[in-house]
Amino acid sequence: MISKYSAVLFDFDGTIADTGRGIFSSIQYAVECLGFEPLDNATLRTFIGPPIYDSFKRELGLDDEKSDFAVKKYREKYSESGIYELDLYDGILPLMKSLKENGIKLGIASSKPQNFIIRLVGFLGISELIDFISAPSADDTPQSKASLINNAAEALNISKDKILMVGDRYFDINGANGAGVESIGVTFGYGSEDELKKSGATYIAGCAEEISDIIFSRCLYPLR
Repeated sequence: MISKYSAVLFDFDGTIADTGRGIFSSIQYAVECLGFEPLDNATLRTFIGPPIYDSFKRELGLDDEKSDFAVKKYREKYSESGIYELDLYDGILPLMKSLKENGIKLGIASSKPQNFIIRLVGFLGISELIDFISAPSADDTPQSKASLINNAAEALNISKDKILMVGDRYFDINGANGAGVESIGVTFGYGSEDELKKSGATYIAGCAEEISDIIFSRCLYPLR
């Protein structure tokens, strides 16, 4: 099959896998360590997408020192057990295999620390499908999604007009727009269709099959 794209970059949380159970339990652990009341589900869902440090500051009104403490406690719990509380979304593995079989390079552009991504792709058995992981080191200050996408484009040595970003939150779409690449906003993750449209997603997809349709131009869902 022929596609205009030479590389597809995937966000991880809410796009490749449903990681909510492990992330939410780890956030609640950090919140408890801070002495706050447990967060409601709607607030927890806002943590998926942006850097975790930024989310703690935004949702709890923390200063830098307490945000650092919250992230430390979150990662402590997540690394121990929460990391493995996840499921691949339906159709994602066949989609990735199809893209590879058709000569399209695959990357991950995620705000999740790189050591976690490496552990997870190994746990899920998809390491051999991934050509490049663009993610911050655990000790780095948060990186913008545009920066992560730019890093992937440079490492893969592929022109940006041949790169597609797939993600479920405004953070992914804003990053794609900032980096100058087209995007697919997926509605099976943690962002709404309205959020993705307002952020300026090039396309919207409700399942892995629609992602494939867009990539191989079998059926287009353009928004702009």
